Amino acid sequence: MAFISFYRFVLLDVAYSDRAGQKFWETKHLEITNKDLLFEEWRTMQVDIQQKPKTYIVINPVAGLSELVTVREKIEIAFQSRDIPFEIYETTGNENLRQKVRNAVKKGFQLFVSAGGDGTLSGVIDGLVDTQIPLVILPTGTWNTVAQIMNIPLQIDPALELVFQEHTIRTIDALQVDQGFFILSVSAGVGSRTMEDVNRQEKRRFGKFVDLWKGLSQLLEFRSYLFDVKIDGKPSRFRASELMVANSGSLGLKALQLDPGIRMDDGKLNVCRIYANTLGEYLSLAISMLRGDQKYNWNVLCMEATKEVEIRCREKLPVQGDGDIIGRLPVTVKIYPKAIQIVAPINSET
Repeated sequence: MAFISFYRFVLLDVAYSDRAGQKFWETKHLEITNKDLLFEEWRTMQVDIQQKPKTYIVINPVAGLSELVTVREKIEIAFQSRDIPFEIYETTGNENLRQKVRNAVKKGFQLFVSAGGDGTLSGVIDGLVDTQIPLVILPTGTWNTVAQIMNIPLQIDPALELVFQEHTIRTIDALQVDQGFFILSVSAGVGSRTMEDVNRQEKRRFGKFVDLWKGLSQLLEFRSYLFDVKIDGKPSRFRASELMVANSGSLGLKALQLDPGIRMDDGKLNVCRIYANTLGEYLSLAISMLRGDQKYNWNVLCMEATKEVEIRCREKLPVQGDGDIIGRLPVTVKIYPKAIQIVAPINSET
């Protein structure tokens, strides 16, 4: 069992063995939730650092503009100074990160750290789904969308200190495509074509600017596509620039929201159609998102699904998942509720 404890409650019983701890968790959870109490309002969970959990740290050495030597040094000092056993793995971009993480789980690692961008985070999460092992996010990537959404500090020092200070653990849903899992979005259209054009070296050198430049180039073509969609088995057809199955309402920046009502922990999929055929319409859409009145803008339409969404198109468009190309249409996306546990500030959002 991961070293997670009920703050002001389970800390009295941290001496339990792993097996006993698992039983304690299940019994107390059932007893409390069966009472007529607002359980979520008065309890929080934390990683019990005093138990020195064996930690597996994944670092993307080319994520964002952060220097690898600096990132690695800060992580090593933080864990060594507290006598917490750890192992560091640096990604190459060619490995099966999901399998690397799953192998680490089998070896008994009890806490995981992802130091990189949303793509690295997605790969680590892919291997942690259903393990109930907490994950620490160190946002050293280009956009760091998940960190923004959850109010995790975007600077490495406070983000790293979070797990050693008072915090909470948020349980969030995942999007499942075949055997893979994603936490932000899966989409096809202008955005996925842009991601197909951006390579790792360009992103490392120019950061967000290469995404913005390539994206603008695609937008100025004013392309749209006819999508055949099944939402929980019900067929629909949409003309769209981008068709997205979202677990988060954010489009890279926290302030840029598809729909402020989309949450990462509500057990639902959100199907969003984005359509614009002039530069003015794109600007109008961006402004309405920033102002929070996008529900009155016809250029974006979001609908809920509770099980799965199937997307087809005559053009075999690339499909992106959390910023990486994962295949081509058709694609089926399913909701996987309560998939992963994230270490976050007390005031974090989902």
